[in-house]
Order: sequence, then C-alpha cells, then structure tokens
Amino acid sequence: MKQSHIVTKDSDMLAPQWLALRINYRTIRFVYRVIDGASHLKGVMIGDEIAEIGDAVCFDGKRLSVERR
Repeated sequence: MKQSHIVTKDSDMLAPQWLALRINYRTIRFVYRVIDGASHLKGVMIGDEIAEIGDAVCFDGKRLSVERR
C-alpha cells in the first residue's frame, strides 16, 4: 500500500506517523531557511533529494521517494 504526504509549511509539526518515525537527521530531515530572523520550512530532505513545499513524499512499505508537483 502506497502512502503519500504533501509537504506544507506545517509539515514539521503535522507529519504523519510513518514519516515521523523515519526522521533520523542524517538521511531524512527537515530543511529550514531563516527569513528576517524567523525560521520557515523549506522542505524535507530524503537522501540527496529535497521535497519542497507542494511536493509529495511517498512511502511504499520499503523506501521513501519524492514526487514533484
């Protein structure tokens, strides 16, 4: 069963359980940017790829992938 999650600006707080369990800050992590002293979510980094806001992060039971808009 393939599960997917659309990356939004609140994805760091509202990540589904299957994504939150796999965040280990080396291969899967949240990427932020600082704008006027406040940090905003830029996307989710999976390996070498960044899923930006609006992209989908998919999980097929074994591995995570990024689907572009």
